[in-house]
Amino acid sequence: MKTLRILLVSAVVMALAASCLEQNETYKAGFYFTKPSSASNAFFANNLGDTLSFMSFGNWSISRRATDDGSWFTINTTSGKGNTLYNFPVMFEPNTTGKGRGVQLIFSDTDHPGDAQASIIYWQYGMRGDGTLGSARDVKAITGSDGSRFEFTYDALHRPLSMRVTKEESLLHSLLLTYDDVDSVVTVQDKTKTLTSSFSNDYQPKRLIGSGDTIGYSSQYYSNGMPVSLNYTFNLEHHHFNGQNNTYYAYLLGGQSLMPDSLHNADSLRIATVTSSGINIDKLKLGYSQYDNRCQSVDVNQLLFGAENCDPYQLLSLFRYTRNTSIVSRMESNGETIEVTVSLNADKSVAQMTVTRTRPVVEIGAQQDVFTVTYTFEY
Repeated sequence: MKTLRILLVSAVVMALAASCLEQNETYKAGFYFTKPSSASNAFFANNLGDTLSFMSFGNWSISRRATDDGSWFTINTTSGKGNTLYNFPVMFEPNTTGKGRGVQLIFSDTDHPGDAQASIIYWQYGMRGDGTLGSARDVKAITGSDGSRFEFTYDALHRPLSMRVTKEESLLHSLLLTYDDVDSVVTVQDKTKTLTSSFSNDYQPKRLIGSGDTIGYSSQYYSNGMPVSLNYTFNLEHHHFNGQNNTYYAYLLGGQSLMPDSLHNADSLRIATVTSSGINIDKLKLGYSQYDNRCQSVDVNQLLFGAENCDPYQLLSLFRYTRNTSIVSRMESNGETIEVTVSLNADKSVAQMTVTRTRPVVEIGAQQDVFTVTYTFEY
């Protein structure tokens, strides 16, 4: 009787093969995976591993192929017995190369070579879940020449744990973050408010929800009610329970990719603020420098708004789609111009950033209003 050959490419399907090798000899061959749930799996530069759980109907072995030397990927078990459930870790080193890399694991039935195979792919991005490069340095503090001070702490996975922003001893922003890695829940203490959200392997909140506040992405819509694709435009919205002082950040991308490791810079930004007296909409035109905004933990473009008006959640890069790849060099709004110059460290992280704000002359003969702040970074 002819032998049946099985190639398993989906990790969620059990494949079986039955064949008569001789008149009285039959066998089953195949693999059944409970984790991972897909044949192709993507991870971020600060993900350090995953769990592999499967059963083979016959004795098995694992070989592998990699896009590089594969030394960043560790698997300690490469063979085993049939009809036994195996559950063991695969481990990754942090990816600091700036490029994605992959490993393909090939599972084979050793008793009947070629009759049953399975393939699992692990891909690790060059970017962390927050949109920074895997080699990005964690910012310890930023000191502004206007009396402002920004202080940050991070854990071993480069996830933010705290942020404190003061100006001349007045507390402007204070965030404390904790991560429950068992239930995949992040909790943010924003002064007196507590917000929580689930997260996946990017460690990013999906939608932060508190007793009165919500913060998260939302779509814009065509006139027929259909949502616009996020890679063309999207909003980040901060809602308060009383409906006042809600803030909407609308980013226009024009079709740029939002996939990890892709580059994107918003063509323009609109900030709408709802107050008791009405709605104020600020339309911002953005120009970019040649400098990369992914080489330090914070989104330095938020500093263009100053310590009082920066968005603390975006400054920490808790919503990575809002983090433009490049550092803004010029921003224009209602006749006001903001120009930015930066100096870099050897690893391309920002060492110093100077923001010059020029307001239009409103009275004949009046002097132009120019205000400059220099921010110095500590790592």
